[in-house]
Order: sequence, then C-alpha cells, then structure tokens
Amino acid sequence: MKFTTLRELKINPSKVLRGLKREAVVVTRKGKPAAALIPLDEDTLEEFIIAHHPTLLAELDKAFREYQAKGGKTLAEMRRKLGRRHG
Repeated sequence: MKFTTLRELKINPSKVLRGLKREAVVVTRKGKPAAALIPLDEDTLEEFIIAHHPTLLAELDKAFREYQAKGGKTLAEMRRKLGRRHG
C-alpha cells in the first residue's frame, strides 16, 4: 500500500491515479490518514457500490438481527410457502 499527501494529489492527480493500477493509495492530510483510493474497473465497481451502499448495509444488518432473534426457514419450508416442489 502506498501513501501520498493531499498536496501531491492536488498537484499531480494523474500520477496518483496511475499508481492505483498497482496498489491502493492512502491519502494523508497533515500527516494523518484522510482517505483511501482503491483501484476499480468495470468488473469491481458494482461489487464496491453494493459493499458500501449505506441503505443496503442497513437493510442487511436489520435482516440479520431479525434472523438471529427469530431464526430462519429451511429451503423446504420456503418452497412450501412459495408453492414450489423440490427439484
């Protein structure tokens, strides 16, 4: 992982972005971490958005807490509920 300053990012953003092809970059401000830049392409963009979407993450957390409190259903129970046969 590489580190760069906010000043360097402002002065030469193309150079910093080119470096992302090899590794993630941590941007520092006044010597402290301020942000992280990670390499993305069309294949990983969707995964990144899903993994960092606040509404989706909140819904997943809510569903997991409900599952922990109430338990879950087996595949056979879900098929019966949906009116499908095993197959």
